[in-house]
Amino acid sequence: MEDLFLKALPLLRELKKHGRQAYFVGGAVRDAQMNRDVGDIDIATDASPEEIEAIFPKTVDVGKEHGTIIVLFEGESYEVTTFRAELEYEDYRRPSGVQFIKSLKEDLKRRDLTINAMAMDEQGRLIDYFGGLRDIREKLIQTVGDPAERFHEDALRMLRALRFMSQLEFELSPNTKKAICENRLLLAHISTERKTVEFEKLLKGKAADRALEAAAETGLYKELPGLDGKKERVLAAMAFPFHQLQKRADIWAAFIHMISIDSAEAQRFLKGWKLPGKVIKQALLTAERIDQKWDAVSMYEAGEETLLSASAIRSLRDKQAIDEQRLAEIRQSYRALPIKTLKDLAVSGSDLLNFRNKPAGKWVSDDLKRIERAVLNGELANQKKAIEEWLDSCSQI
Repeated sequence: MEDLFLKALPLLRELKKHGRQAYFVGGAVRDAQMNRDVGDIDIATDASPEEIEAIFPKTVDVGKEHGTIIVLFEGESYEVTTFRAELEYEDYRRPSGVQFIKSLKEDLKRRDLTINAMAMDEQGRLIDYFGGLRDIREKLIQTVGDPAERFHEDALRMLRALRFMSQLEFELSPNTKKAICENRLLLAHISTERKTVEFEKLLKGKAADRALEAAAETGLYKELPGLDGKKERVLAAMAFPFHQLQKRADIWAAFIHMISIDSAEAQRFLKGWKLPGKVIKQALLTAERIDQKWDAVSMYEAGEETLLSASAIRSLRDKQAIDEQRLAEIRQSYRALPIKTLKDLAVSGSDLLNFRNKPAGKWVSDDLKRIERAVLNGELANQKKAIEEWLDSCSQI
């Protein structure tokens, strides 16, 4: 049993000591079976939320009406959730309510995919009612029970299926793929924010190419912001290894570049995904410079972050790997620039007013721009006296 499970084991034992069932459930159990790094440990029990609060001294109510209590134990927090059945779904996303039950099997039955519907007891024994371990071995993404029924309950599960394809490098089972084709329109009921979360995770998976292809084949891409009518562009994005990028803005910069969204359309496209303004701004700055030929002026205008991001994306597009040596050379060239911002100039607008001895006007910014370019191009030393002499000689021509 993994160390993280062992650390949480006292919670299971405490619940059982009080006559309750308790199991590890969810993604941690799946990842342990796949020898992947285990993340958050979740626990399911037949104890009611009130009983959970009574059993453990430190708890946080994060959704008692849905059966979930956070238990704080030895510096860690654990989600402990009462076995539940969900009442009728009203909006293709959330149930109208939940009913607390006593059956682990019925609790696992309401989950989305077989690989997420396994449990583990305190001895480390796997409880797998729905063939999750079989699907892990066969590398299949498959719903628990009838896929159409699961997708009508929660339409986001269709996009989650593709996301897990990408993250786990699995394939869609034929019946799950068919159900996505037939029910994709339900995704229109899901908020853009939730689609964005899943789609970003999809792009960051190692098999994003397979997932994007499945989105195109099933037609699910049509229900994603700004992608309807762009099937060939979605397929073109399969060629890019998005998982090698770390920054959120870089992933979106690479995506709009690969699907050939022009600069006039790009801002509207990214806003359609309801991304934060800061992410949109940086993604746009990076995307428009991916094919830039760098000189001193263009490096200065881009700034170090955009310069390195655009160069890394270009390297990944052309070579499927980041050319670290080339990036180091570009970084060194940037840091060797005589100035990084206008504030680094040896003269200011006030200095120019004193030197010229004439009223302020547009000429001040024009002169600063000329000085800036001359310094960057190595035509002029960034020294106050040298700049004054250069301006004087220019004015005499």
